[in-house]
Amino acid sequence: MKSKIIGIIPARYNSKRFFGKMLYKIGSKTLLQHTFENAKKCNIFDSLYIATEDEIIKNEAKNIKAPCLMTKTSSSGTHRIIEALKDNQDLKTSDIIVNIQGDHPKIKKSTIKETINILKNDKSAHSSTAVCKIDYELAKSENIVKCVMDKHQNALYFSRSLIPHSKQPKDISYFYHIGLYAYRTRFLYELSKLEDSYLQKLEDLEQLKILENGYKMKVAIVDDMPFGIDVKDDLKKVEKLL
Repeated sequence: MKSKIIGIIPARYNSKRFFGKMLYKIGSKTLLQHTFENAKKCNIFDSLYIATEDEIIKNEAKNIKAPCLMTKTSSSGTHRIIEALKDNQDLKTSDIIVNIQGDHPKIKKSTIKETINILKNDKSAHSSTAVCKIDYELAKSENIVKCVMDKHQNALYFSRSLIPHSKQPKDISYFYHIGLYAYRTRFLYELSKLEDSYLQKLEDLEQLKILENGYKMKVAIVDDMPFGIDVKDDLKKVEKLL
């Protein structure tokens, strides 16, 4: 039986490190429009939504003809999806919900597919995400989230710090966390009951709540560097790509 897969782009106007970035124009289109149109081209999703608490984002969604789900103020993208799930029948009847970062406008279709497939293929897994190999020069930035995993591609930890530690840090490969998540819809109900965890708050990384509570997250290793926009300096790289 074919799985019903929903894509959601959580978006807010009041971004901590780059205020209003989702409506920042790159060429003739906002960052949000670039991300939505790129995800739509993938032809993977039964439905694709933008989820937001902000009327200004809702208006942009209307301008770009994107279905929009209004939520309460949320602490993370996943929390926003959980809020949307409570009131939307389309989401409730899905098998997998994919959280697409609004500031990753050029993520590849193959990256999304591999992230979904690695979750489908491990029935004991609750969620999945994606990483790609990077070198030391990129990895040492605190704006780059790194991931370490076991030999079965289960996530062990995520950090803004340089992990794993090595006495020869320039000689090893690091894995950049792309920030794409696929969740079994039924797992999101369990996740909604969990309090924010110690390491999650310490690192300011929402995915650590899953690991701290003993749930399994698979990791797809992909050949993709989608260049997320965290701060204004990141725009130069993305503007060249777009």
